[in-house]
Amino acid sequence: MDKKEKRDNGIYFTPPDTIVRCLELIAKHKAGTAAFHNILEPSCGSCEFIEKVRVYYPHASITGIEYNKTIFESIKDKYANDSDDNGIIRIIEGDFLKTAIRERFDLIIGNPPYYVLPKAEVAKEYYNYFDGRPNIFLLFIIKSMTLLTDDGILSFILPKSFLNCLYYNKTRKHIYEEYTILSIEECDDTYIDTEQQTIIFIIQKKKEGFEGENSNRKYRLENLSDNYTIFGTHNVIKRLNELYIHATTLNALHFKVSVGNIVWNENKALLTDDPQKTRLIYSSDIINNTLCVKQYANSKKKNYINKSGFNEPLLVINRGYGVGNYNFEYSLINCGSHDGCGYIKEYLIENHLICIRYECEEENVDKYIQIYRSFGDERTSEFIKLYFGNNAINTTELSHILPIYM
Repeated sequence: MDKKEKRDNGIYFTPPDTIVRCLELIAKHKAGTAAFHNILEPSCGSCEFIEKVRVYYPHASITGIEYNKTIFESIKDKYANDSDDNGIIRIIEGDFLKTAIRERFDLIIGNPPYYVLPKAEVAKEYYNYFDGRPNIFLLFIIKSMTLLTDDGILSFILPKSFLNCLYYNKTRKHIYEEYTILSIEECDDTYIDTEQQTIIFIIQKKKEGFEGENSNRKYRLENLSDNYTIFGTHNVIKRLNELYIHATTLNALHFKVSVGNIVWNENKALLTDDPQKTRLIYSSDIINNTLCVKQYANSKKKNYINKSGFNEPLLVINRGYGVGNYNFEYSLINCGSHDGCGYIKEYLIENHLICIRYECEEENVDKYIQIYRSFGDERTSEFIKLYFGNNAINTTELSHILPIYM
């Protein structure tokens, strides 16, 4: 199977060490209880998980489902000649999300595919669990949870973004309330094909009527719990909670956050080299948190635009391009001697920058300068590294989640 087909179908094979680590974590939580009897791998690929699972649980009945026909043809007879001393292993061809399954499983384990689906292609039964467009791995989580026995365990390798992407907040809230989180661990290996950071995520279904202490709190960011359910490893959550001490947010300080509204390559006819026109500010104009005038190799990309703009104080942040590593770059505009580029008569902001404006009527340059200094605080850098990793910041996260130190 070539790289493009794997990417289009979200197929990324799991490193053996990660599978073993996953099974060791499960064994730790399973110690002293009955072994698993009925196990499901809903996207079994070339049976990497099944091969390891059968070593740990040789007498269990194991079902593997594989959607890709090429892969299925290569594995369908893999266990046909197994002896009767071992548990039965069945390999089924099918789409897990569309396959009617009556059985219930005490362990569901695997590495589901990762790719974004158009909402129109998603069954409406899933709509209450996400906002926006879901990644298919989220649907695997949701369906798998419905197939667990009481006390059944779900263990998936997932993108790290599942822990805090706001689109998946409803699913995390459901898990927090209805399941016990047994383990959240960061994987040591990044998938080479995607540079995707991954986690081992293990949860257990609570028995009906369970009223015990909620041990999930150590995996949830408490400072945001009124509005968001954000997960993380125990150590990361502990430190993030500490970083909120004596902090506030842009929203609480009455700053409005929005994305710049100029897409430069859709406005080429209006672009100009005339410095008497409105300055168009690009994300690449911010260097070392200072606004510069950059000369572009692309002759069609110009620094000015024949369109009326603004002149009030502003703070801008690079929102990233969604690929590669994210760099937190920011700059003041028209805030006196602090902005480094002098007063700009009129400006407009391109769509790869986020704008921060003070909502109150009076122009308070000092407020902007305080926010600018907070962005440069070591605690901010640490928070961004722990919370966002290499992922870009969106407007909601900037407004409601990023701590501000005044």
